[in-house]
Amino acid sequence: MPDLMVKLDFDEFPAAHTCKGANRSPAIRVEGILPNIKSLAILATTSPEEGSSRVAWVLWNLPAVPLIPEGFPGEGVVESPLHAVQGTNDFDTIGYRGPCPGPGETEAYLFRVYALDLDLALDPGATWEEMIRAMEGSMNQTGEVIVFATG
Repeated sequence: MPDLMVKLDFDEFPAAHTCKGANRSPAIRVEGILPNIKSLAILATTSPEEGSSRVAWVLWNLPAVPLIPEGFPGEGVVESPLHAVQGTNDFDTIGYRGPCPGPGETEAYLFRVYALDLDLALDPGATWEEMIRAMEGSMNQTGEVIVFATG
């Protein structure tokens, strides 16, 4: 299976997508989606240089579109900018949580996109572990991108 090409429109987070700004989820470009794909799922994690990563965004049942718009609200079931369902991140909130590096620090975010041949039967607020389990056997393609934020 060919991998997805996943891109953001920046290499370093603008303030609007961090805790110092509007904390808006970024737009994500997805290229190479196969015709049999029914939905997309996203798992965004922090990649700190020390310690373990933390889940920053869990999103599933997105339509299989080449551009995922920015600005998903922090709600379990979202109708705009696209229909999707969101889970609970490791910061105990539903939806996207942008990077928040301290002064002089850098924080990396890994955005992984999964292309699925079905919609997931998961309740809003599910954890990333529950999403991964629900995807087993239905993951057709994946792709990822890493973007950095500096404090």
